[in-house]
Amino acid sequence: MAKSDERIVLPAAFCELMQQWMGAEAGLLFQALASPPTRGLRITKSKAAPGSIPDVLLPHLSAAIAWTPDGYYIDLNAPLGKTVLHEAGAYYLQEPSAMAIAIAVAPQTGERILDLCAAPGGKTTYVASLLSRAGGGQLIANEIHPTRVRALAENVERVGANAAIVNESPDRLAEAWSASFDAVLVDAPCSGEGMFRKDPEAVREWQAASPERCQIRQQDILKSAVQLLKPGGRLIYSTCTFNPMENEQIVAWLLDSFPLAIEPLPEWPGWSCGRPEWGSDRPELVGTRRLWPHLAHGEGHFVARLRLAEDASPRTPRVRGARPAKGPRDWSAWLHSMVTDPPPSFVQPRLHKDVVFSDELAGLPTDGLRILRPGCPVATWKNGQFAPHHALSRALPAHAFLSSAELDEDRAMTYLRGEALDNPSNLRGFVHLTYAGYGLGFAKGAPSRLNNLYPKGLRSAYLEPLERPD
Repeated sequence: MAKSDERIVLPAAFCELMQQWMGAEAGLLFQALASPPTRGLRITKSKAAPGSIPDVLLPHLSAAIAWTPDGYYIDLNAPLGKTVLHEAGAYYLQEPSAMAIAIAVAPQTGERILDLCAAPGGKTTYVASLLSRAGGGQLIANEIHPTRVRALAENVERVGANAAIVNESPDRLAEAWSASFDAVLVDAPCSGEGMFRKDPEAVREWQAASPERCQIRQQDILKSAVQLLKPGGRLIYSTCTFNPMENEQIVAWLLDSFPLAIEPLPEWPGWSCGRPEWGSDRPELVGTRRLWPHLAHGEGHFVARLRLAEDASPRTPRVRGARPAKGPRDWSAWLHSMVTDPPPSFVQPRLHKDVVFSDELAGLPTDGLRILRPGCPVATWKNGQFAPHHALSRALPAHAFLSSAELDEDRAMTYLRGEALDNPSNLRGFVHLTYAGYGLGFAKGAPSRLNNLYPKGLRSAYLEPLERPD
């Protein structure tokens, strides 16, 4: 992220391009790009009481973000990335305008949703939260890059989002899962102009040919995205760039190429309508939305929602049945000894090697696809016994666990460093540990102590107390 006192030098070709499109208004955009970026925080409400915000976090929050009920502006230098609450997934640090993309998806009960270009996970985790709030469904998050898909999995696990993680190309998914999704989100790779004041690297990487190269890539991805939609399904397309080639012109191309119609998005405060004159004079482009940093408090974004015709010809994929977890002990009995009222995808899981996953791929064929995680890792199976996987501690609310203990901040930091804790209540077996109502992980109760089960690769000695700002 750019420092608050760091001024960027915009590429000359970018300035010329925007002046061609925007005329005198381009000067206002350039002035805005010379100012500090915005920074935001999204509360992951599904893990604690609905609508709750931990008291210790309140002093660090600024104004509410108008287009989402879950987001707040925060100071550019607020030290919120190394706190217990962040490690517990109580909030996600996310650019404010990016939060609108999940709102545009508008998940509904029982839907199957695909985030096709999902890393690093901000939009996936918000869609998961909204889908859970709506009553639940299936969410699959795909990322083609093998390094970025690992970061996606880490963020999904940290905030307790329930999703399958896939590492595939869009065209291979379209071949395997044609006409399978109620909604497909394409937050497309783009030239990144909207991130210029936030990310100096985006400025350095931009070239005059970037918009055209990205447009070609976006069209390739979107061809697969349309194929993945059920008849009547929704396509949500977004970028973090300004130029019309990757925005209005892409949507106009979609309208010309496929039986799609724009669904007008809400008139979010501060957002502007798309500009028909930039997209073949298609009047319906006013139903798309743009955030301009000289008109609203956020970085540059574009988003459109389109619906596939109900009479579009589907091609139904062949479905192979899910594999239930098996072992010498009954899975259902063990699961119900840990949690109350587990989700259906946890009750009929998938067993892969020594890990039991929730089945978020039910009804979809998986042969030949690179599946990183078919769902939430719920348990491990070793030496003839089940043990809770760390991801389970984040996936369900604290009240769902039959054995739990609430920690204060000092003990929570001790736990997250990997140290054992005292056990004054003489808890036995697997114990779910929480802080401010958010799951941290598991411990194993023993006489006088709680043995630490927090994964070694996640342990941190650099967490800081969340103190009241000056």
